[in-house]
Amino acid sequence: MSDYFLTGATGSLGLSFVRILLESSPEARVYCLVRNPERSPLASEALGRLFPDERARLDAQSRIQLVKGDVTEPGLGIEQPVWDHLVGRIGRVVHMAASVDFLSSLDEARALNVTGTRNVIDFARACLKRDAPDFRVCHVSTAYVCGKGRGLLREDALDPNAEFWNHYERTKAESEKLLRDSVSELPITIVRPSQIIGDAQSGEVHKYFGFYEFVGLAVRGRSNVLVADREARPDMIPVDYVARGMLHLMQRPDAVGRTYHLAAGLQASLPVASVVDLVLELMSDMPELKARVGLPRVLRADELDAQLSPAERKAFEFSPQKLLLRSYAPYLDYERDFDVAATQSLLAAAGVALPDMAETIRRTTRYALAQRHRQALPAG
Repeated sequence: MSDYFLTGATGSLGLSFVRILLESSPEARVYCLVRNPERSPLASEALGRLFPDERARLDAQSRIQLVKGDVTEPGLGIEQPVWDHLVGRIGRVVHMAASVDFLSSLDEARALNVTGTRNVIDFARACLKRDAPDFRVCHVSTAYVCGKGRGLLREDALDPNAEFWNHYERTKAESEKLLRDSVSELPITIVRPSQIIGDAQSGEVHKYFGFYEFVGLAVRGRSNVLVADREARPDMIPVDYVARGMLHLMQRPDAVGRTYHLAAGLQASLPVASVVDLVLELMSDMPELKARVGLPRVLRADELDAQLSPAERKAFEFSPQKLLLRSYAPYLDYERDFDVAATQSLLAAAGVALPDMAETIRRTTRYALAQRHRQALPAG
């Protein structure tokens, strides 16, 4: 079967996956569930950004079909004739849609992450009712279903009742539980990326969130304090590594019923202080940004009162960075030791090797700085 059905195809990972899928599978047709086909970045008139080469763009136009729907609705909100057509031909279901708002309410997070997954499972069951011996489901979870767990974090471990930092982590764990309960009837593979950054080869960044939001503040000269553990090694992973890893794993019969960490691992991850130095080094190499460069003070939360003056503390409390840290502080303050050795070895043998993470962060940051500078407001 060469026809794919994707949810979340317009997200950062989704756009990368679509491009790599079309490049590596010349016969594949790709059906993408979207709420608004006319305004989608995968609409025919918008594909030039994803496929600058005209031949590749025309090929993508002929093989991508947008399906109007919504993962939170019964039947994925797909009209019945379209549903009937899809379940008769889809051989691969890739579920990437998720709410990544760390500050959303539990009900809001469950509507997309849990209810959406349940609806995708129903769609996959309908596809499997026909004779489809090579049918596969790939679900994109997150390595952070570990919640507040410590020690070596194994790929087969899952506790939906654990302590979590936010509702995103909790509902992604609940979604995994739904899938594990369905694995006896559906050929499911689960992948768990860590913090996804840009493309390791091109440096391209599709969506500016997470790490790149802090880069944006640096460009604007509004990042004089960073609350983090200088020595902590946040796990970041390039989007193309995740996309290629997914594509390989979902073709393997022995991956059915398995869960894989698509993460860099502690040994390949950089300390926060090194990442900050790298960003500042790149900024200092850009004449238009050099005047804004200043070493931010990297402090742990318990050091703020002792290290900041009252005026600095007040400025920080009302800063854009303080708002960002409401979401991201747990991913800067301490390390997760994801078990990645076996998966990285398996993927490397298939030609999907983890790139050098220092160079990857450098390349994607350079791209982000250039793009963000064009949008930057005057400092202050």
